[in-house]
Amino acid sequence: MSIVIVAPRTSAYLREALAAIAKLHVRPRETIVVLDEAPQTPLDQARCIVSGPLGPAQKRDLAAAAASGALLAFLDDDAYPHPRWLDAALPHFQDPRVWAVGGPGVTPPHDGFRAQVSGWTYASWIVSGPVRHRYAPGRRRRVDDHPSMNFIMRRSAFLAVGGFASAFYPGEDTKLCLEIVRRGGLITYEPRALVYHHRRPVMRGHLQQIAQYGRHRGYFARVFPATSRRLPYFVLSLWLVWLPSAALASIWLQPLRLVVAGTLLAYGAAVLVSAGIAMHGARSMSVGAAVAPTIAASHLTYGWNFLTGLLRRQI
Repeated sequence: MSIVIVAPRTSAYLREALAAIAKLHVRPRETIVVLDEAPQTPLDQARCIVSGPLGPAQKRDLAAAAASGALLAFLDDDAYPHPRWLDAALPHFQDPRVWAVGGPGVTPPHDGFRAQVSGWTYASWIVSGPVRHRYAPGRRRRVDDHPSMNFIMRRSAFLAVGGFASAFYPGEDTKLCLEIVRRGGLITYEPRALVYHHRRPVMRGHLQQIAQYGRHRGYFARVFPATSRRLPYFVLSLWLVWLPSAALASIWLQPLRLVVAGTLLAYGAAVLVSAGIAMHGARSMSVGAAVAPTIAASHLTYGWNFLTGLLRRQI
């Protein structure tokens, strides 16, 4: 096992990740960290590669070329593994059809209030829908797309598909998973292969990330239709277009007013239920209260940026 972490520079999050790796029950052969520039102080038990200002996908390809492990375990620099992370993932590789294993990225319990709001927003069914398992442990399943913040892959398979071979960010992981699936490889989601993933605080950082996800998924829906041209990815954009159009049309078509009002009531109820679930899970009324407007803002941001990505010729 070679663990790979890429980052622009050293940070408290990176050192937290390295400290957690040192406590893994199953120890890796090596940990490779790829940075823009050399760290001022040595990294604990990690091998550092200085890459210059490359993108995350390019850095991961560089690390994979230098790795000696039969498996590559990719972590984001703002994520750290549960002590039993590898124990849960490794048994799946006894099946030669399994090329990769991914697991959830759960918000750390010690993150601050604004990051907790972001985490519970991502973990809500009304925001993440069929990919909610990425943010909260779900059932074990086969998947065809999984984020690289917690992704373990056979090195031989990684080289066979050409690595990430991408300047996309985010979305480089979508392209890699698509290449795996095209070649007949299987990707297993294992809920116990858990890492803790720090969230960007609401609203600014959270919405900037949502906007990035929306733009890239919209663009991918056009260029990578096999895994990105799916109805759940379009729903928020359709909602964004339909609601003002229907509201405007209801000026002349009075029966449509009831449809618009009913739709808004149903949406509001769904948001409130999600906020209630967050409040119960976080054991915090303030988190639940903040999740409701964050969900609405996330929907509008994603829906608009999905449309802009869908219409772009290049991203």
